[in-house]
Amino acid sequence: MSRVLPDLFAAAVRRDGAKPFLTYYDDATGERIELSAVTTANWVAKTANLLQDEYDVDSGDTVAIGLPPHWLGVVWALSTWSAGAALTSGTGTLAITGPELAIRGERETVASALLPLGGRFRDPLPDGVHDYGAEVYNHPDVFSPYDPPTPTSPAYDELTHEQLIGTAEPVADRILTTRTLTDRDGVNLLIGVIAGGGSIVLCRNLDASKLDRRVADEKVDRVLEG
Repeated sequence: MSRVLPDLFAAAVRRDGAKPFLTYYDDATGERIELSAVTTANWVAKTANLLQDEYDVDSGDTVAIGLPPHWLGVVWALSTWSAGAALTSGTGTLAITGPELAIRGERETVASALLPLGGRFRDPLPDGVHDYGAEVYNHPDVFSPYDPPTPTSPAYDELTHEQLIGTAEPVADRILTTRTLTDRDGVNLLIGVIAGGGSIVLCRNLDASKLDRRVADEKVDRVLEG
């Protein structure tokens, strides 16, 4: 098995890149988006290029993700690792926040409006806050890191790439969850799904009355709420 997370995800893309990898629902807005591993990889490449070329993020830097359960959280986690940086549960060199602008980075802050297809904000943002939706589309969907991670590079706080991979149980199931996938437990689930060839149905603002139908429609094997 791969010992760095970008290689682990690249192997999943090669293995079965066209099948659903991440299906996202927001029952407050009615949004549904389904990403294959290939489509996710395109978003990851664009975002990693943004991190590397615009914000100078590389090894030694940290990224804090302050998003609710959302498909862009997965993109940002994978992009951070691709650029050689690490996720942090504290204050990051760079922070990615939602429209409420709840966190700030030490050097850079990037905000997402969390609109469908990563759309830009409709109103101007405060000085010093970048609009993800306005900037990400300018970047290519092929990424080459200047300083790629090694197995012993930090990946999440003090944990290295090989430690995260080694402690994640491979998951072959289709999982429905309401959890964020960018905290410690969520990252563990995300890595397990990538390693095991599973997939995720990620639900924000889940309407409990729709759960049984969604499980059936999405052919879910297991539900992990909370």
